[in-house]
Amino acid sequence: MQSRIPDERGAAAVELAIVLPILIVLVFGIFQFSLAYNRQQGLHAAAREGARLASLPDTTSAEITQRVDDALEGVFDDPADSDINVDPGLTQPCNGRSGQTVVVTVTADNTVDIPMFGSPSVTLTGRGEFRCE
Repeated sequence: MQSRIPDERGAAAVELAIVLPILIVLVFGIFQFSLAYNRQQGLHAAAREGARLASLPDTTSAEITQRVDDALEGVFDDPADSDINVDPGLTQPCNGRSGQTVVVTVTADNTVDIPMFGSPSVTLTGRGEFRCE
């Protein structure tokens, strides 16, 4: 005598239809988070590079901005989208300030694109600080 199992054809398709959207959101969320984290680290590295240059005497804000822009190449599609701030109001950050610190901050908007979740914009910030020589 054989036992009769109810017909379960199509059960796998129904389960896939339930789980697939969640899986897609999870995978794309992890991918977008890793891109944002990589860009955050790039901003920190560029800000540190700018602060390292700013700590030298006779360095101008234009030179610092150029160094940060160069360091941001490859981090964002368009480095001009970033906002670079060097101790506001100082054209030569470390002249006459030996022993004090100079701070360089870099901010940029990052759009997170996750299917079925939307595209929120997140502002990322990198900060570098060095002691003036």
